[in-house]
Amino acid sequence: MDTRYVRAFPIRKWEEAKAEDTVIDNWGTKWHKPKSSHYWDPISFPLANATLDDLKSYHYPNSWNRNYEKEMIKAAERLHKDTEYYIVGDSGTAGIFEQCWMIRGLQSFLMDLLVNIEFAEKLLDIVLEQRKEFYGRFLNAVGPYVSMVTVSDDMGNQQGLLVSPQLYRRLIKPRHKELYSFIKQQADVKIFLHCCGAVSELIDDFVEEGVDVLNPVQVSARGMDSARLKRDFGGKIVFWGGGCDVQTVLHHGSPDDVRSEVTKRMADFKPGGGFVFAATTPIQPQTAPENILAMYNTALEHRHY
Repeated sequence: MDTRYVRAFPIRKWEEAKAEDTVIDNWGTKWHKPKSSHYWDPISFPLANATLDDLKSYHYPNSWNRNYEKEMIKAAERLHKDTEYYIVGDSGTAGIFEQCWMIRGLQSFLMDLLVNIEFAEKLLDIVLEQRKEFYGRFLNAVGPYVSMVTVSDDMGNQQGLLVSPQLYRRLIKPRHKELYSFIKQQADVKIFLHCCGAVSELIDDFVEEGVDVLNPVQVSARGMDSARLKRDFGGKIVFWGGGCDVQTVLHHGSPDDVRSEVTKRMADFKPGGGFVFAATTPIQPQTAPENILAMYNTALEHRHY
């Protein structure tokens, strides 16, 4: 691996996490992990029944983990001084849109964007300011040591966008642009956007906002074929991911299937540069080890230009 991460929050030990099945985060959202699942689902939302006036009195969390700051700076300094890795500042936070629906409820917030617009814009602005405060503190601490900063806002599903392009451009894009511009004012960093799903309709918007890198490049989603993405957006944005489809090939295919998949994706993405090899999403539990080895060995075999 060519990267190392400086994380804004300490990583919880697996033993601590698996001992619980329900937690409440610092925003007040309740999360539940079914015994059959490796993932946490939001099940209760503190602003589910809130009015516009309620937004003024709600207790918004402190954006910064001051107790972890010294440890984080020390780690960043060491990596910068003693290694040749590409150092990434990992925010570990939800995006503006994501955080809004995580405290309001997805269905409710999507409705807000259409019929309760004043409420939606007020909540978006509250979260935007909270995120600006967070990134300001984060980059004040590690900005001299990191070359890239992660942001996240999943805007797509398997078949399309969660909101229309028009609605995104009217209500969400201006806040994204303001946040990303703010980040780049704090430090000389690239913006790495984690955005899942079928988001090809928004890639030009991401570029206009100041995004440098798109991840995870979910090539099995509608409109996200690697050849098409490279043709339409190569040279505008770096694709970090898309090297092997986790949903089907890596998890369910044979090693030969994996080798064929990686060979195709690298042939599509490599010309002209602007490609960092990675799987489409994190490798899932119960994935055959021989498939993981086949993926990385094939990537190494085809890595040269």
